[in-house]
Amino acid sequence: MDADILQIVLRERFGSLALDFVNTVVVTRSGPVDAFSGAGDVEAWMERAGTPAWSDLQPRGVSERRVLHTEALQLRVSIDTLLGDTAAGRTVEGPTLHALNRVLGWTRSSSRVVAGARGPHTLEPTYEGLHPAASLAPIVEDAIRLVSSVDRSRLRRCRAEGCLRWFVDTSKGGRRTWCSMATCGNRAKAARYRARHEGDIDAA
Repeated sequence: MDADILQIVLRERFGSLALDFVNTVVVTRSGPVDAFSGAGDVEAWMERAGTPAWSDLQPRGVSERRVLHTEALQLRVSIDTLLGDTAAGRTVEGPTLHALNRVLGWTRSSSRVVAGARGPHTLEPTYEGLHPAASLAPIVEDAIRLVSSVDRSRLRRCRAEGCLRWFVDTSKGGRRTWCSMATCGNRAKAARYRARHEGDIDAA
């Protein structure tokens, strides 16, 4: 895939690991670009995103990397459906719940106490992988935390033409419509500027 687009996807953050994950399709002037076009792209994203326990759960060998790639694409669809149902106030259907629970079943998770700044009081999650795509389980956990805590009226899909990405509107007025100023926001402003400029030319 286009290296420049991948770098944009890796840099942009939406306040949630699950949102970062589901937003890995970017609309460009020539159409949508998938940051997960290959197994190596998924691994690069997982590494750069700081996915919990990635170093312990990352796949070993070519066949396991292919499994991770396939499952990542399927999970992205399931999380997109989860977000859509949540934003619309719909009950999440059984197939979506099954898909999410299936991924959660690929790890054994627990917690351990680690030293904090003022003593050993910080709980850190630990994971034991039972599947080549076990590293996706923390993303599902984050997705559930997100939809359980967010004001659904603030959970939105970008309104830019063709854009597929989600965001949580944290602005004071609650009127944000673009997923990112760096991509859709700038394009929308540029389009408005061109339209005004062309209108001035026509009027002259």
